[in-house]
Amino acid sequence: MALNAAERVYDAVGAIARWLCLLAGVVLLVVMGFATCFDVIGRNFGMGIPGIWEAVTLAMRWMIGLALPFAFWQGSHITVELFTDALPARLKQFVIVASAFVTLTVVALLAWQITIRMLNVRGYGGVTSDLGLPTYFDWIPLAVGPLLSVPVLLCLFWRELVRLFYQGRRVSANGSPS
Repeated sequence: MALNAAERVYDAVGAIARWLCLLAGVVLLVVMGFATCFDVIGRNFGMGIPGIWEAVTLAMRWMIGLALPFAFWQGSHITVELFTDALPARLKQFVIVASAFVTLTVVALLAWQITIRMLNVRGYGGVTSDLGLPTYFDWIPLAVGPLLSVPVLLCLFWRELVRLFYQGRRVSANGSPS
């Protein structure tokens, strides 16, 4: 029963990460592309979009922040397997578990520290030069990406931990023993 609940949580976290990435990749990228095109064309007629660089930069930050959890989910980050490929299966899985834990810890610390910095910047009351947006708006997506990545990394850590202890037995893609 507990494994079924864990499987549902695992699947839900993956689906949320996928949809956030889709939102970021499709909606924001299309909006940024059209806005940039309209600005470039409009400049030829003296009607450029004021603050477009600032808006596109902020949208790009949101796109990266929303796509980060899915990049972890898919394993789209860089790994060096030269060392681990030479290890016995059980030791290799232990190294994978340890690296998943280190990644989870570092990303959680990053989320925490960026959030603190964002709140400090918010306290300064500064605004951007073109659009007059509060400067802490630039920090929000930088905090959101790691914050949203923590549950994803927690699920991945759990999956690899289960695989370590169920070595040699059949384990499904989400880490539950079959």
